[in-house]
Amino acid sequence: MLNPEPLPVFWQKRFFDVVVGGLLLVLALPLFILFTALIALEHAVRGRPFDPLFYREQRVSRGVIFRLCKFNIFDQRVVEDMRSRNIFIHTKDLEHMGQLIVVGKVLKQIYLDELPQLFNVLKGEMSLVGPRPVNLEVFARMYEKGVPSVALVLGGMTGSYQSYKNTRGRTAATLEAAYLEQYQRGGWWVVLADIKIIVRTLKVLLRAKGV
Repeated sequence: MLNPEPLPVFWQKRFFDVVVGGLLLVLALPLFILFTALIALEHAVRGRPFDPLFYREQRVSRGVIFRLCKFNIFDQRVVEDMRSRNIFIHTKDLEHMGQLIVVGKVLKQIYLDELPQLFNVLKGEMSLVGPRPVNLEVFARMYEKGVPSVALVLGGMTGSYQSYKNTRGRTAATLEAAYLEQYQRGGWWVVLADIKIIVRTLKVLLRAKGV
């Protein structure tokens, strides 16, 4: 745990995460099975049937290190090569370099590669809404500049910045600062803020332009 002390996880927010997250997981179960099968099939076609179906990476949420889970949308050969050379893996770099499998390119476009993070939410390691959890290297850089919001509240599957496809000059820092201000009102005010962000995120997803 890092100082200063993280903000409390209000029971209303946790209740909302468990109920809505559990409902989403049940509703998305057919998609979950379909995507897992498609990834396994592509691994087999590529001659790598034993490549993992899920990608796990250490991230920071509310100042605590945990293992974030997502579908393995990456070319595993590139991942293994980087690990063998002790190169720190930045998943965004892999995405920008195009090091994705075919199924991964589709899932990334509609943001559904993050679907397994619902398990992180149900375990209490993440929230449906909050600042995006960052890897250890990025967190260290952010912390040098000041206490990042992800050190204070649970990281989210989506957040203020991600819910705006066009931020129109609004930076991640300003949007997260606004969310923290709302968060500190506590209770159902936090849930209301989360609902608004989720609705905006759904609008982005429906445009299928990625988040």
